[in-house]
Amino acid sequence: MDCSVCGSGPAVFKLRKNEIDILECPSCGLAFWARDESSAAEELYDAHYFDDPLSRHGYDDYASLAPSLRLNFARRLARIPRRNHDARLLDIGAAYGFGVAEARELGWKAWGLEVSRAAARQAIDLVPGALVTATARHLPFADSSFDAVTLWDVLEHLADPHACIGEVHRVLRPGGRLALSTGDVGSWVARLSRSRWHLYTLPEHLYFFTRRSLALLLEGHGFVVTGIRAEGSLYTLSYLIERLRKSLLQGSASRRAHWPGAAIRVPVNLFDVVTVHAHRP
Repeated sequence: MDCSVCGSGPAVFKLRKNEIDILECPSCGLAFWARDESSAAEELYDAHYFDDPLSRHGYDDYASLAPSLRLNFARRLARIPRRNHDARLLDIGAAYGFGVAEARELGWKAWGLEVSRAAARQAIDLVPGALVTATARHLPFADSSFDAVTLWDVLEHLADPHACIGEVHRVLRPGGRLALSTGDVGSWVARLSRSRWHLYTLPEHLYFFTRRSLALLLEGHGFVVTGIRAEGSLYTLSYLIERLRKSLLQGSASRRAHWPGAAIRVPVNLFDVVTVHAHRP
């Protein structure tokens, strides 16, 4: 298989995780695996994905993460310039709408797009009328509709990143901003952790980007990349324990637990998650 970002190939074997072979591009470093297209995203991201401590995938209780996630989103959004009082923002992969809500708090006219109907239903009370249920492959918006588009920890989930980024370019106005975050498979943490890297979460993560592959992907669709840097985020202690169980302990399930320090938020930066800023010329 050739690399879907830079076209180089053939891809070489990188590692095996959960009986799945992950391949690597020898040129740009992109890592990926081939998922059966019959595994529809709408089925994967059902209600259990967001709220099921017995599942080996997804979240024990996504709603409980709202305070930390909203603080993280607010900090990221503050770095995106708002050109005027009517500036419009689209958050792709909006889940429960926390990012959309924070954007509106900052003065944006914000909407969200989410593939999961279960998640979209949870966002109704928080951002009524502001969430569209659709895939990122075909954005249901007119050309040049938005001043900014965000994808927070979303790109690695998409079966066709090229289609999504092309659509983002289409719906952004000239000069519009794109901001996204995703894991950096080229980081020292990922390289040292090998198959136990906490972002090798299968089957939901399909692509594992390097800084070079991210730049090539965006530049290939006409974006000008203005910054790629590792940033920390706030997490609760209970969420960190949950991630440890689901990644390092191979996703072993447990009953819903009320961990000590569930309300304590701590800053974490392993330098393996990057935030990318770009704009449409």
